[in-house]
This record gives sequence, C-alpha cells and structure tokens, in this order.
Amino acid sequence: FVEMPRTRIEGLLASFPKLMTPGQQHTTVETETIRYVYQPIGEGMYAVLITSRQNNIVQDMDTLHLIARTVSDICDVADQQDVIMHGIEIISAFDEIISQGLRDNVDLSKLRTIMEMESHEEKIQEIIERNKEREAKQELKRKAKMFEQQRREAAKRGMDPSLGGIGSGGSMLGGGRIGRGVYEPLISREPEPARSFAAASPAPSSAASFSSGARGMKLGRKPKGADVLGAMKDEVGLADNFASNLNISEQAAPVDVAPAVPAFPLADMKDVHVQIEEHITAIVNRDGGLEQMEVKGDMSLIISKQEYGSVQLNVVTDSSHNAQVKTHPKIDKKRFQTESVVALKDPSGSLPLSQPVGVLKWRIVSSDEESVPFTINCWPSPTNSGTVDVNIEYELTNTKLELEDVIVSIPIPAGAQPTISDVDGVYEVNRSRSTLDWQIPTVDASNKNGSLDFSVPGDDAGAFFPVIVSFACKKSYYGVEVSSVTASDGQENVDFSQSIALIPEQYAVI
Repeated sequence: FVEMPRTRIEGLLASFPKLMTPGQQHTTVETETIRYVYQPIGEGMYAVLITSRQNNIVQDMDTLHLIARTVSDICDVADQQDVIMHGIEIISAFDEIISQGLRDNVDLSKLRTIMEMESHEEKIQEIIERNKEREAKQELKRKAKMFEQQRREAAKRGMDPSLGGIGSGGSMLGGGRIGRGVYEPLISREPEPARSFAAASPAPSSAASFSSGARGMKLGRKPKGADVLGAMKDEVGLADNFASNLNISEQAAPVDVAPAVPAFPLADMKDVHVQIEEHITAIVNRDGGLEQMEVKGDMSLIISKQEYGSVQLNVVTDSSHNAQVKTHPKIDKKRFQTESVVALKDPSGSLPLSQPVGVLKWRIVSSDEESVPFTINCWPSPTNSGTVDVNIEYELTNTKLELEDVIVSIPIPAGAQPTISDVDGVYEVNRSRSTLDWQIPTVDASNKNGSLDFSVPGDDAGAFFPVIVSFACKKSYYGVEVSSVTASDGQENVDFSQSIALIPEQYAVI
C-alpha cells in the first residue's frame, strides 16, 4: 500500500477520459506504471479501478464487477442525481470492499448485511420498550378508574368525594393522617367517642353504632379499591409479573444459534470419575488452505470418597501429535513424562472431594491441512440459467474418531428453495437462519465419505460461505484416555468411570 496525495489522484482521473475507448462493455487501459480497469455502469458514468501494472488483473476484474454491482444495488445508476444523493452509502461500501489498497473477503450478500447494520438485540429491546410504555399507560388508566370508583363510593356514603380521594392517596404515604376524620376508625382498636362521625353524619351516633350500620366501614371488610397494602403489592409485583405477562405483538427475528451439543456423554459416575474434554477450532478457506487449527483439552478428576483421594491414573495418548502438555502443580510431572502416570507428588496428600479437579491440560496447534479430522469441500458453480449448482462433500480423515449428530449448515439466499438432486443422509431448510442443514447421524470409518448436490436460484458463488459444522464425539483428538486407576501404592486396581467429549468450538469453511 502506497499513500497517494489528492493531486496525484485528481491527475490520474483527469487523464482517464483521454485514454479510454468508448463503446466497449468493459476493458483496461495501461500507461507505463498505471492500469485503469473500467466498466460503464450508467449513461455517462463509469466504475474505474486504478491499480499498478504488477497487480493481478483477474482479481482486479472481479473487484470491479463487485463495485459495479454494489453501486447498482444501492441506487439507480440511470439517474446521476440519485447516484450523487447516495454518495455517502457508495463510499462506505467501497471502504468495505477495499481496505488499505487490498480487496477484503466480502461478497454482495455480506456487504448488504454490513451496510444494513441490523441488530436483533436492538429490535428486541425496541419491542420491549414499546410494551413497557403500553403497560404503563394501561396501569395509569387502571389507577384513574380506581380513584374515580373510590370517589363515587365516597359520594354514596355522604362524604366529600375530594376528601375520600385524598384520604385514599394519603393513606399510602402517611398512614392515613390526611383525611384522618374519615378513615381513622378503620385502623383504631380503641373506641374514641370524641372523634365519632357525628359531624359528617345526618344524625348523632357513636362509633359502635356507625360501625354496625354503615355497610362499607366494618372492620375486616375491604371496600372495593381501598386496600392500600394490596395496591402497593400490585405495584411492587408489576415488574416481576411483566416478564411473564408480557404479550409481544410483533414477531421478532430468531437468533442465529448453533445446535446445542452436550458437553459430556451421559455416564454412570463412580467413586472415581475422569472427565476428558477437548475443544477444537478448525478454520479452512474455500480453496482448501488451512487458516487455523487448534485443539485445547483438559482432564479433570472427581473423587467421591476420601479413601480414593490419592489414586494414580495410567494415561494413554497418541504420540504422533506434537502436543504441549501441562500438569497440575501437585502432580508429579517427571513421572508423567516418563511413565504416563498421573499421581500426586506427595503420596500422603489428597485431592478435594466431590468437585472436578484439573490434573492435566494439553494444546495442539498445526499448520498441516492433513491434521483437520473432518474436511468439507464445497463447490458452487453459477450457470447460465440463473441458478447455482452446489456440490458439497465430506471426508473423515481421522478414522479413529466417531462423529455423531453431524450437521453441516450451508448458507442459501433468503427465501430460496433449493432443489436437492443427491444426498447422503437427510437435509432440512432452516428458513429463520437461511441455511440448508445437512444432517448425517454417524460418520465413522465405515461411513467416512458423503456428498450433497443441490441447485438454488442466484448468481453469487460466494453466498454459500461460511459453511458451519457441528457434531458430537465421544473420543479424543489427542487420543488420550485412562486405561486403569490404581491406589496410591500402585498395587490395587480401583473401579472408575470416564467420559470423553470432543467439542467443535469453531469449525467452518470460509
């Protein structure tokens, strides 16, 4: 990348019209050091790519086609004014296609996703906020209706409606101090003849006679809408009930979640249980080159009885892998390196009970393409009929492994219906994620190859990447397992159980 001043770029663009040959669909023009790759995109408008003569012209033409399709996708190329109005979007798209003078690995579908900048979480949050506002308005209406009903009941009993409403609201905040002459007999246990309702009643009467004659003022009877504690309880519980009673009226887009795979196969745990878990990351580009290959694993020990706190594990590994192995500080590292035995440095010590204790960790990093245990070969081929024929194959290169519940997810254009011509296994079209999920129940040495052929409307071969792979495996990539467990003296065998899981952390063809 060579930084160019603005005057240099303006000079190159000014000389371009003098060098071009009009009337051609797309062509190139070269000077001593500069190559112009251009293509007409509208009346009097051209997409121009300025590169050096040493650049790969095939890649330049591919980049030019993507730029021309991007401009026509953003605006109407027949109207120069519309192109000018969408100038910011066009420049942003160019910035995503070319970065620091190099072409980024994007296609038109990825570019659309980047430019839209849609967020599923933001949509969900907006829906929740709208429903909160709707619930708040309904709550205000409910309270207004409750206060109005209290005023009507107070008016029926011959009391001042304004005092009744204020007394109800004041009782929430001040324990009934406002409107005391009206409501205090309800919460008073001692008769107070001096503060009877004689002033508010048409005829003199005592508190007892008023209590027996007034229907709505009896102790233990709750007038409708006057239960202050109940109202406060409703307000406190409103937030808790909101999540369960929330009725989202808008359909939210589903989250793109990879199929869940259990971390460990179900096993009957014995007093000594060994857990072996590996996480594999394998990123392969569409041309077959290996981008990243890494395996991280650990071995944990769960002891249920104190008598087995210092047992020894006899471990088997595959020495063909160049693994970096680390042991727990309390484990005898030299003995593991020489005898492949996991044992405590201090035989009189003991491991903690009833909790997983990591005793061994390993890491494998490889740049060899042959190290990928399960390979995917995806070949999309655009046709002249407006469709893309896709041939995808799998191969189990590491036949020591047995993969179960294998799912290969291939992206397809949104709303497209693929036509399946040949499939080993079963398939399912996931409309929410716009993927074709190829499902193989078991992949092992007897079923290490398979293929899927389908066609789908479209013309973009890059729209079928990345291909995501998920599976479950009860064997270790490193080949590690515990062959036997003995007591601390190494003489008596101890009954044990173990579970092994190989989990795909990131497994994709990009």
